[in-house]
Parts: sequence; structure tokens; C-alpha cells
Amino acid sequence: MIRSRRVFWMALLACAVPVAAGAQTPSPYDIFARARAFWSAQIYPSYLAYDVVVRIDEGSSPKTERYTSEYDATDNAIWVDSVSDYEIAHPVKVKGFNFGILGLVASKPLPPIDFLGVPMLAPAFSFGMAPFVPAAAAAGRDSARIVAAVRAQFHDPNPRTSPSTARSLPPGLHQIGSVTAFNRDYRVALLGIESIDGRPCYHLALAPLRDAKNYRLRELWVDQQTYATAQLREALNFVDGPGTSVPWTVRFVQAGGAQYIASETADAPMSYRGLLYRHASVAFEDLHRQSLPPPAMLVPPTSDLVMREPPTP
Repeated sequence: MIRSRRVFWMALLACAVPVAAGAQTPSPYDIFARARAFWSAQIYPSYLAYDVVVRIDEGSSPKTERYTSEYDATDNAIWVDSVSDYEIAHPVKVKGFNFGILGLVASKPLPPIDFLGVPMLAPAFSFGMAPFVPAAAAAGRDSARIVAAVRAQFHDPNPRTSPSTARSLPPGLHQIGSVTAFNRDYRVALLGIESIDGRPCYHLALAPLRDAKNYRLRELWVDQQTYATAQLREALNFVDGPGTSVPWTVRFVQAGGAQYIASETADAPMSYRGLLYRHASVAFEDLHRQSLPPPAMLVPPTSDLVMREPPTP
């Protein structure tokens, strides 16, 4: 495990583009903290409507399905119409026959109705960069104070710190210093500056210091001017299903004064129920505000697989 982490880290550094000399460049932990501060300062509309578009290349056949979805930013609830447009246009028809031998039944397995599962996904998900804050509470926050509070942690991207407890000293001795122990999630390195959609971005490499399955971030591209996250790469995606077997690249977009996920793209082919997906992606399209909350999700999605993001660690 130690050797594999060292090889991963050295491979990333070998591909690094040096940061141009000149003005002082923030430290990698400083950049990461500012990126988290940007996420923490986001204020989203109470209710959003959007389409989740899942695209796959099954062999040489590209397929697309679209799910009508809504998001309640006041309590982090998601509603989705689990019957996609593709499913309506291509109803599953059972072909062939079943037969039994000595009580055993054999039949041709049906293809998955939902390519990667029903997407219970929200475009405001932060991939662990910031905790969820209800929209009503977020609207009453002072964004400047939030940013200042997170930036106060420049020496560590995680605001959870554990200062050492001061011990009583023997008579005649004086305390000349104190040590603060930081509970870091990642080791962070600055690989260089790259252009993402024409914007110069700091390119960070992240190596989890514990619980690699939950701390999934591996690379981050942070806008030099605003510290918005332009792109990230994670080791795996979603809680269940084929997405958990390959790394994914996620792109972001600024819309209506807030940061949203634009797309999530698998970085390698994946297999699911005997099928090979040479390409797979999830996109959020037609995003717009809603005046009313989404309907209650009374009936679970009609699928044996649901795409969900993991809780923030």
C-alpha cells in the first residue's frame, strides 16, 4: 500500500508543469483551503429543476437517457422521475423462452433498464469540499466571514484541528511556545498551472491520509482568480454500481451566481451486467429555479440500482 501511494505521487509530480516565477504563489494547502472556502460561501436557490442526462457507448452503440429531476436545497432532498425518456421510447420486450430442467430455470438475462442506475443526484454536490448547509440558513450567512474563517486554516485544509492541551509547568519554568496538531484529510501538492476552459487554474494533487474510499479526491483544478473549482478527478464515483470501479473527471459551471456540476465522465471503460460501456457520462442540463418544492418521493425508483453520491465524510 505504501509503495503504491509513493508510485502514484511520483507519477503525478513527473507530469507537473512548473508554476511560473513572479508573484508569491500560495501554498498548496492555502489553495485547497481557499477552494473549500469558495464552496462554503455558495448560496443556492431553495428549489431547483433540471434534467440528469446519462450517456453511454455500449460497444459501438451510443445511447442516451434523460431523467426529469428536482432538488430541495432546504433539506437536501432529491426527487426524480425514475422512468427515463429512453425507457418510454424503448420498452423492454422479453424475447426467447424459458425452460426448466430438474427444477432449474434458464432464461436470457434482460438488459439493464437504467444504464448506470436511476440517478438520485443533485447538481450542488460538493464532493466533500464543503458540508451541506440548508438554503434558508445559507441565505442568512455573511459570506465574507465564512471565507475568512476557512482561510484562517491555511496551514490545513480541514478546519477540524486539535490544539495540544497545555500542561501545568513546574515552578520556575515558563512556556515558550505551543504546538497545534492538524487533522488533515489529504496530502496536497501543487503540480503547476493549467488552462481549463480558458481560465488559468492551479492544478493540485491530493493523496488521502486515511479512508481512501471516502476521501476520493485525487486532483483538483482551482481558478487562480476566484478559487472556484473548475475541474476535479476522483478515484471512484457513486455509492454502488459500475462507477465505483473506475476514476471519474468532473467539470463545473458557474450559473446564477453559484457553482454547479456540469458533467461527470468516467475515465475508463466499465462493465455492468455482462455489458461493456466504453464511455459513460452524467450531465446536468436545463437547470432552473422552481418556486415550489419538489413532490415527495413516496415510491422508490423502479430499478435495482440507484446512483447516489456518498455522504460528506
